[in-house]
Amino acid sequence: MKVGHRRDSRPVPADLLDDPRLEGLATWGAELAAAGLSPGESGNLSCRAAEGFLITRTGVPLATIANEDWVLVTGIEHDADGPVVTSRGLHEPSKDASVHAVLYERRPTATSVFHLHVGRLDDLQRLGVPATSTYHPAGTRESKEEIERFLDQHPDTRYFVLIDHGIVAWGETVAETATLVDRYQAALAEGG
Repeated sequence: MKVGHRRDSRPVPADLLDDPRLEGLATWGAELAAAGLSPGESGNLSCRAAEGFLITRTGVPLATIANEDWVLVTGIEHDADGPVVTSRGLHEPSKDASVHAVLYERRPTATSVFHLHVGRLDDLQRLGVPATSTYHPAGTRESKEEIERFLDQHPDTRYFVLIDHGIVAWGETVAETATLVDRYQAALAEGG
C-alpha cells in the first residue's frame, strides 16, 4: 500500500507559520527527542488550522523542527489503492497524517496531536492505558477504521496506545497534550 499525494509544493503561508503553537510544538519536539521519546526521525506533531492541520514533514527529527518542516494537510481521501493526502508545503507530510486526521475529525476540541514511537507499550497497557485492538499499517483504510472504532468506544480518552506502533495524545492546547505525555512517561519511570 502506497500513500498517494496531491501536493502543492509552495511554502506553507507565512500567516500560518506565525501561529505561536508551532513554536510550542518545536520546543516540545526537542524535549521529547532529548527524553528518548522520538528516536531518529520517528514521531510527528500537529496542530489544527482553519484549512486542515499543520503537521511535521515525513522524516524530520523532532529535535530540529524548523518552519520549512511544517506541512499543511487539507484533506485525506481513501480510494481502492489507499489514501491520497492533499497538502501544501515544501515536503510531504508525515506518513502518519491519517492518524492526526481521524483525531481532528472525531474530536472537534482537539487542537494538537502528538504521535510518538515510544517503547514499553506493554508496560503502558499494564498501567491501564487503553489500546487499539489490531495493528494496521499507517495510512490504510483499516487503520483509520480501527482508530475510529477505538475513539467511539473510549470517548473520554486523550492518550492511548496504537498497538504495535506507538502512542497518540491529544489536547485542547499544546501544553495539555505535552502534559499527558509527561504524566504517562513519569508513571512508567515510577513503575520501573
